[in-house]
Amino acid sequence: ATTGSLNLLHFLLGEFKKLLPEGGVALELLPSSTEVLLQSQSNFSVVCSGWSEVKWHLPQDTDGGPEVLVQVDGSSRILQLLGATWRSSGRYTCEEPSADQSRAVDVFVPGQGPEQWFVPQSSSQVYKHSEEGTIPCVVSDPKLNVSLFERPGRTAVGGVRYVPALGFTGHLNDAGHVCVATDGDQEKESQVFYVFTVLEPKQMEMELSVSSEVLKQGEVLTMNCSVRDVDMAFFTWTFPRRQEVEPLTDILSNEIRSFINISKATESDSGVYVCKAQDSQFRWTVRKNITITDKGYVYLWPSGETNISSVVHHTVELKVVGDALPTPTFTWSRLNQTIAMETSSINTTHLTSSRYVSTLTLHQVQLDQTGTYTATASNEDSREEVMFYLQVTAPPRILSLSEVDKKDILCVSEGVPTPSVTWYTCPRSIRCRCSNLSDGWRSQLGALEQDVTTVIEGDGTLVKSVLTLKTLDSVSAVRCEATNAAGERARDLRVLRTSLLSQVVVLVAVLVLVIIGVIFFIILIALWRNKPHYEARWKLMESGGSDGQPCSYVDPEDLPYSSAWEIPRDQVALGQVLGSGPFGRVVEATVSGLTGSDTPTKAAVKIMKSKRDAAQSLMSELKVLGYLGPHLNVVNLLGACTSPGPVYLITEFCRLGNLLNCLQRNKDTFGQVDMPSRSDCSVSLTHSNSDGGYMDMNQDGRGRYVPLKELRDTEQGTGHAPTDHQKAPSLLLSDSPVLTMEDLFSFSFQIAQAMDFLSSRKCVHRDLAARNVLVCEGKLLKICDFGLARDLQKDEDYIIRRNSFLPLRWMSPESIFQNIYGSESDVWSYGVLLWEIFSLGCTPYADLLTTRQFSSALKRGHRMDRPEHATSDMYAVMKQCWDEDPLSRPSFSSLVVAVGNMLPADYRQRYAQLTEDFLRGEGPAVLQSRRSLSRTTETETGSPSSDVKERLLEAEPEDSGPSHNTYIMPV
Repeated sequence: ATTGSLNLLHFLLGEFKKLLPEGGVALELLPSSTEVLLQSQSNFSVVCSGWSEVKWHLPQDTDGGPEVLVQVDGSSRILQLLGATWRSSGRYTCEEPSADQSRAVDVFVPGQGPEQWFVPQSSSQVYKHSEEGTIPCVVSDPKLNVSLFERPGRTAVGGVRYVPALGFTGHLNDAGHVCVATDGDQEKESQVFYVFTVLEPKQMEMELSVSSEVLKQGEVLTMNCSVRDVDMAFFTWTFPRRQEVEPLTDILSNEIRSFINISKATESDSGVYVCKAQDSQFRWTVRKNITITDKGYVYLWPSGETNISSVVHHTVELKVVGDALPTPTFTWSRLNQTIAMETSSINTTHLTSSRYVSTLTLHQVQLDQTGTYTATASNEDSREEVMFYLQVTAPPRILSLSEVDKKDILCVSEGVPTPSVTWYTCPRSIRCRCSNLSDGWRSQLGALEQDVTTVIEGDGTLVKSVLTLKTLDSVSAVRCEATNAAGERARDLRVLRTSLLSQVVVLVAVLVLVIIGVIFFIILIALWRNKPHYEARWKLMESGGSDGQPCSYVDPEDLPYSSAWEIPRDQVALGQVLGSGPFGRVVEATVSGLTGSDTPTKAAVKIMKSKRDAAQSLMSELKVLGYLGPHLNVVNLLGACTSPGPVYLITEFCRLGNLLNCLQRNKDTFGQVDMPSRSDCSVSLTHSNSDGGYMDMNQDGRGRYVPLKELRDTEQGTGHAPTDHQKAPSLLLSDSPVLTMEDLFSFSFQIAQAMDFLSSRKCVHRDLAARNVLVCEGKLLKICDFGLARDLQKDEDYIIRRNSFLPLRWMSPESIFQNIYGSESDVWSYGVLLWEIFSLGCTPYADLLTTRQFSSALKRGHRMDRPEHATSDMYAVMKQCWDEDPLSRPSFSSLVVAVGNMLPADYRQRYAQLTEDFLRGEGPAVLQSRRSLSRTTETETGSPSSDVKERLLEAEPEDSGPSHNTYIMPV
């Protein structure tokens, strides 16, 4: 095996030099022009460089001509013509003997008349060794018309090829020849050249052919040595197993051959095979190097650069060279997918016995074809890959150049890579030319605005640049020039004087008003047809869900509603707005009489805008919240005002903001134990008249924070003293002012408890995210929904689809692509929420900028990496939540157990006690729920929908796992 490997390595090294001309031009001229036209007495130089030493061949003897110098620079040679004249004309050839390569440049210096047309040659004798020869009629001007004639007389010679720097080449008779050049009426004959044929002795044609120079052990090796055009020849062979294998000889009509045949080649057959043939006069020798390997192989390397840049709509070729045995299969792929043949082609060429070239041609490349391309060569024994990276660029385009006010000019350009923008102005006192930057145009780099905006849009990059001038009256034109690696583009804007501008403004204003009117009418029609609308967040599903079955819904109007939830409107004192959206708003309020005492209760009130369908949606949401009942980790219903006047939906008030803002504000101080006694998750803003951070829609994080104890003392003096159930120290899950790792596990556990409760009540949330989780004192969490109090049209976390707002990055694949929802889809969202918690509020899939990129990655099975602060166990829970098969995801009841086991036992005991105290306490949510339950039982029996209502009211959280029967779904 070792002998075979060494033989193979020796063979590959020997073949490497043969490959260099195929992979690229090893011998180069700089400049690379093949023809140069010079003026008399001018200088010219050209550099020749190669892999090894090179040398120059001059066209003729330079005695008496201009000085020709050849300078040595390493392996390069520099040819210099100093004071070139018409005698310098001809072909100058650079040769690299070791690589058997040459490059030539034809130099012409036109003469001053017919006497200087033909370059004198030192010899008038032409010797040819075959029927073809060359008459060196070299001219100083390639534009001359030159003909060849045979002497004596003027017999035109046909069938010859003419090159001005070399002369005529073709079939020539042994006679005198003369060249005639004409230019209009002028004519000139060259010197006379005499052609002589040199006879050489007849050579014997000998050839050594082989089935393959590289074979795999066990294959057949056949070698044939033959000679032609001889009467008799004798053969002598030398090869590794000469004593064991006997050559055979065969005499045919026009050739004699000797051949050897080895039916099963072994590694011992590797080596040099020499065939010698001899007749009565001559003796010839040919040889071949044969390599036998113990197993097959594949070697693959790129032909040229692997990092390639191309302008859009150009054709790109990616090429690999392979040496393999046995015959390999070549494939090209991108992103683990086979290249589509609609816009590309693949060509594989078999060069020698084991050498192959495979070429991928991409026709008219587009911007979205930027990426990594992989060439693979494989056979039964080996496999090799070569990767190319293609960067498709686009020259810049200036989309618009316009005045935005009296001093500002806006230029919008695009290109790949991102173009840079340069501004120029032309003063009114100077006349500037459009095609010349140096003629009057002045750079305005100092006047460029600092806030240049770059916007990613599609596959290109938009660049918006604003030029601010003191006044536009001082300039007559402005130029915006965009430049990138693929090119540059400029556009000019003429600035009109005030008198003319005022006339144009009127016309433009009229046209703009007409256009605006038409556009406004079209927009109104589009908005009327496609405007998203607010619907009740909950729907009751009787069947279907994540198993892919069609869904049927129960009308929320059939759900029971107890008058015990009704609160007199005069007992509700509205305060400041906590958040607002296009469909309604949420305001802070104090409600009297909820607990039976005179102490008011602080609450949050949802109020719809005056639209009938929106009010009905809020009423449906009210009925569903009443059906759910109270839970420690849910923002619970306290009551409602349904008539007269707008519908008020009154819920618990959480003053410490949402979980997302809490995590983001504490990112820099996470886990510190020596910090001052403060935490954004346990402390709100100092001023009691703030919004308490309930919605946290407009906070910028710059407020002053105070310790938890100081906040409690401050609140008790505001006139809205909290009730006993709000301030009891026994209800605090954590007194720590610092956000710790245990807090992150606590948050995960509380949310799992809340979702397990909703799942047991057949409720699907559909918008589970950190922004929809509120933080209460003691780091107690409550899940809710902020859709009404947030302008979803401006929220980057939502997209509009089918007249609805969807939180795409939190949704499961079946919800996105099949519109299927269930407890399993909420489990997926819970996994994304866990990722938010342990990344301290980072944006999910932040590296996927567009909806198309995100959807494509999700279909390919892409999942987010482990966040910085997540343990391996917690990350394993996340990945289980993101299982492609919805039925393989864990239920919320099992998630409660899994996350709970990551917390200390004393924490679980505190939480259990806290839950028991909450359900047995006298809090307003629990009291109101008890009243409504008893009232509904007394009044609703026998109603048309009593069967439905009784079935829903009797549902208890015994079955915590996911169900596929009946769900309430937010819409």
